[in-house]
Amino acid sequence: MRAPGQTDSSNHRILNLDQLALPGVVEHDISLTRRDCAQPQGNLAPQPDLIRDLLASSSDGETLTAEDLANLRRHRIAVQKKDNPGLFYGPMQHQIACTEIALVLDVFGDGDKVRCDYAKAFFQEERLPLQEGWKKRSWWRSLGFMELGKTVGKIKTLVGAF
Repeated sequence: MRAPGQTDSSNHRILNLDQLALPGVVEHDISLTRRDCAQPQGNLAPQPDLIRDLLASSSDGETLTAEDLANLRRHRIAVQKKDNPGLFYGPMQHQIACTEIALVLDVFGDGDKVRCDYAKAFFQEERLPLQEGWKKRSWWRSLGFMELGKTVGKIKTLVGAF
């Protein structure tokens, strides 16, 4: 993914964010805020209509719950199956798509919900929601595989099997 010798001015190895958009790396079809790579809009740029849909999916206008995001995921699956006839969405793709939601809930929220202003900063403005009061976890509360796996399992149950 990273080009050989790709470093910053201090000679630290770096990765550019656009390199994450390589299909099969982090990029996946039926993203919450990007079209599929096979679609004309492409998978690199955030799509304003999808971000509006994401923020509007909040049931209370204050937070995005696991249920809100699971409902949005089901909607996105249905729309993309119609809009992208060549789409393949199997168990592995479903796992990745549910992990996308779990990461948002676990990194920016409490595993069950995330504040809408945090989601807006991250998805619409493409920045960490520091101005809104978000703080990264302390080292003893860092996100682990067990916690993430539990949240992914919860999301998969809410979305259902595909």
